[in-house]
Amino acid sequence: MGKKTKEQLLSELLVLQKELEKKVQHQDQMIRRFQMLTANESLFSQIIDFCPYPIAVFTPQGVLETVNDAFSAATGADGEELGDRKLSIYDCISNNVELDSAIRQVFAGKNQFLDNLKNPLTGFEGLKKKTELPLKGYRKAIIFPIPAEGGLIMHGVAVFTI
Repeated sequence: MGKKTKEQLLSELLVLQKELEKKVQHQDQMIRRFQMLTANESLFSQIIDFCPYPIAVFTPQGVLETVNDAFSAATGADGEELGDRKLSIYDCISNNVELDSAIRQVFAGKNQFLDNLKNPLTGFEGLKKKTELPLKGYRKAIIFPIPAEGGLIMHGVAVFTI
C-alpha cells in the first residue's frame, strides 16, 4: 500500500514533463515578442513603461540602462537618473547568489527562469524614497538576453513577477 508502480511513476512524470514544456513554451514566446519589440523603440518604450511588473535592462558590466515605471515605483530607481549614476545591478543583488548567477549567465546567451526568490528587489531598497510603499511579494524572475545585430549580446533584461 502506498507504493506506486513504475507505470504510475512514468505516467506522472510524463504529465509533469508536458506541464513544464508548456510553461517553457509560453515563456519563450514572451521572450521572443519582447526581443522583437526592441526593433521599434517608441512602441517598445511605451509597452515597457506600462507593464505592471518591474523590468530592468542592463549591460554586461551590470550598469542599469533603463527601468520601467513599476521598477521605479518598487525601488525608487529613477530611470532618467540611471545614466548619470552608473548604478550596477550586481552591487544591488550581491546578496542574492541565485539571481546574480542568473544575470551573469544571460550574457552567455542563456534564458533564466527563477522561482521562489526571496525578495529579489530588496537590494534596491536603498534607492527608495521615504514616501514609497513597501515592496510587493515578487518571487519570480525571467532573465533573458537582447542580442544586437551579429548575435553579440549587448543587454540583458530582468522581469520580476509575483
